[in-house]
Order: sequence, then C-alpha cells, then structure tokens
Amino acid sequence: MQDFFQKLFTLRQEYLDCVRHEMSGMGAHPRQGPILGLLLSMDGASQADLVREMGVSAATVAVSLARLEKLGYVKRERNQQNQRANILALTLEGRLQAQRVQQAMEQAGMLAVTGLTDAECEQFAFLMQKMIDNLHKRCECS
Repeated sequence: MQDFFQKLFTLRQEYLDCVRHEMSGMGAHPRQGPILGLLLSMDGASQADLVREMGVSAATVAVSLARLEKLGYVKRERNQQNQRANILALTLEGRLQAQRVQQAMEQAGMLAVTGLTDAECEQFAFLMQKMIDNLHKRCECS
C-alpha cells in the first residue's frame, strides 16, 4: 500500500514539474498558475472567492495577487454592488498568460496518459474519486 501512495505522490510531483517547465519564462511563479486559471473562468471574482476555491489561506492568495498585479496580469476594480470590496480581473496580458498555463496543464496531462486507453483513464478517475469520497466521509477535512 505504501508503494501505491508513493507512486501517487510521485505522479503529482512529476505533473507539477512538467507544468513548471512549460511555464518557465512567464514571470509568474507556478503556484500562481491556479489563480490565473480561476480568474480565466471566474473573471470578476473576489479575493475571498479565490481563497474558498483554492482552499488556501487569505495571506497566500494576497501574496500571489500582489505579485500578479506587479507583473501586470491582474487588476483590482471596485465592486459596484459592494463599494467596500474589490473584484479581480485579468488584464489582456494576464489572460494570455492564463491561457498559456492552461495549455501547459493540458500538455502535461496528455503526456501523463500517453499509452493509456480511454477506458483505463476512466477507471483511474473512478478509483481516485472513490478514494476522495472515502476521505471526505471519514475525515471531513475538506
């Protein structure tokens, strides 16, 4: 069983390393990729929305957003419905970078499943979901 989980963790690490390699030269840190990806699909999200979606601390998101703003990828705008809140939007350059991140993730994913049949991929996805559900039921940690 230990070998199984070691392989699962190694798979995750190899995937992330591959995405990082594809992202090199973007200026953004690979850990900021998920924020770019979320804003690509949730343009106009708040910082609190990102914290909730990513399951990380507000401080982690704040640091990444500051870096992305400095790079010119993200801008803050006043929320018209709630003047005390900001909404986040991708700049044109940020949208291009988010699309590059998305492509890097898709390429790494396709590379990972090379040689597997659709049925094998579906079975693996089914088994992973079953494991996720088991942990959610038992740990209530998410």
